[in-house]
Amino acid sequence: MARPCYPPPMRSHPGLLTVLLVTAACEPRATNTDANATTKADDAKPDPDAERPGEVEESANFATPTIQPPPAPEGSVVLPEPWLYVQTCAEPHPCPSLEQPAGDAHCRELRLGGYDSWRLPSKDEVPRFKGVEGLEHTSGYHWTRTPYEEDFKQAWIVEPEDPAGAPSTTIPRDRKPFRIRCVMEP
Repeated sequence: MARPCYPPPMRSHPGLLTVLLVTAACEPRATNTDANATTKADDAKPDPDAERPGEVEESANFATPTIQPPPAPEGSVVLPEPWLYVQTCAEPHPCPSLEQPAGDAHCRELRLGGYDSWRLPSKDEVPRFKGVEGLEHTSGYHWTRTPYEEDFKQAWIVEPEDPAGAPSTTIPRDRKPFRIRCVMEP
């Protein structure tokens, strides 16, 4: 009479998928360990948690999935973590020099790659432009959307290529034109 075969126990490890392979036929084991017991092998039920002869334990190592943003829209590049699309300033979408209010409007009206949610970068985003392949005209001050906390009529301007030689500073929003480079979150 054939005995039922119970599935092997699953052993779990955090972050690791464990797979048990049974390579031999299931054989029942007696669970009664009393030396005076007279249980027949036919009446014994296998212990589903006991290790079985012929079992091979293999661990499957799966890579941790990473989330990637969609490809950068035409006329932009993508900066990693936190993901940010940045206008390249290449033709046919150059980065103009405008006063900050006009630059803010320029970004809100910009359409690149079918996207229309462009904006001015923050004070902390502009330094990330330094040395990025594909970005043109990164030298010189860039307007940001970050207001000066002590005077909201001023905003920060940041020089991404030479922050030591041209430190970030604030200036009235309508005083002088600087580069407008738009950004967008994926």
